[in-house]
Amino acid sequence: MSDSAARLVAMCGRYTQKLKADDLVAAMSARDETGGGVAESYNVAPTSTMPIVVAEPPEAGGGPGGAAGGDAGGDAGGPSGDDLSGREPAGRVLRLATWGLVPSWAKDRAIGAKMINARAETVATKPAFRAAFAARRCLVPATGFYEWFHPGGGSRRGQPFYIYPAGHPAGEGVLAFAGLYEVWRKGDVPLVTFTILTTGAAEGLAFLHDRSPVILPAAAWDRWIDPAADPAALAPLLRPAPVGVLAAHPVGAAVGNVRNKDPRLTDPVDLDPTVADAVELAGGPAVAAADLVAGGDVAHRRAGSARARPAGAAVDLSLFELDPTEQ
Repeated sequence: MSDSAARLVAMCGRYTQKLKADDLVAAMSARDETGGGVAESYNVAPTSTMPIVVAEPPEAGGGPGGAAGGDAGGDAGGPSGDDLSGREPAGRVLRLATWGLVPSWAKDRAIGAKMINARAETVATKPAFRAAFAARRCLVPATGFYEWFHPGGGSRRGQPFYIYPAGHPAGEGVLAFAGLYEVWRKGDVPLVTFTILTTGAAEGLAFLHDRSPVILPAAAWDRWIDPAADPAALAPLLRPAPVGVLAAHPVGAAVGNVRNKDPRLTDPVDLDPTVADAVELAGGPAVAAADLVAGGDVAHRRAGSARARPAGAAVDLSLFELDPTEQ
């Protein structure tokens, strides 16, 4: 793996979308405008074309891929023909976009390869993201994501883990990552791209990485994608997932190759005892087991048995709700 690819993996650089089109539409309560382009993927990598969910304006043709005219803004803070500010969203629409945000003002689309993530702490001010954060927010549906554990925090190839909604068999629950989208019009055809917001590590998963994707509870989906929403008021949503929302288990090294798309990539594997000890020393669970609820009480598990096995008290993602003061 190249150094640049390694850096991408070190962030939120791989995820899965295992649902068929009809199931994804139902899960997101969205109208499908992908033209049959939704495909299952067990190893989504940057530059992949994947479904996103955007707000549907009252008028037909707005939003990414629609007929709204005009340039997408001449600078990082400029308006866009796809800026729906001031118009109430009429629902959710599922559309396709390329992972790796290309700002509307960019001269070359290649910049998107460096824009797969946006830090929640600076998204409102960074030139590459601030215009999209103001009015072009989206949901990125996923069934899980991968992160690599590096013993000692080194840059050498690590042990991959698969992270997914607790309380569901791996791959059957849905996560909605907070995303941003842009429309780049300097090519032969408009290019719709997206990025995934990251925040501090989800509770119980800091042993893997100090960052994790922003996961939005269903109660916040419409507020997030509403282009008329005050961006400053959305800040409370950009927080790490609390204990009980996510589960994780170790998987095989094959996921490190973006060409591998086998459904078995998410299957749990046994941890090498040395790696299991390193996980525990890094503040992870005593046993990185299948369906392990992140942050749960695992003190009774012993590192002498590293075989993946289900936890008995997984918490369903539906319990991840907003505080009453944030409604």
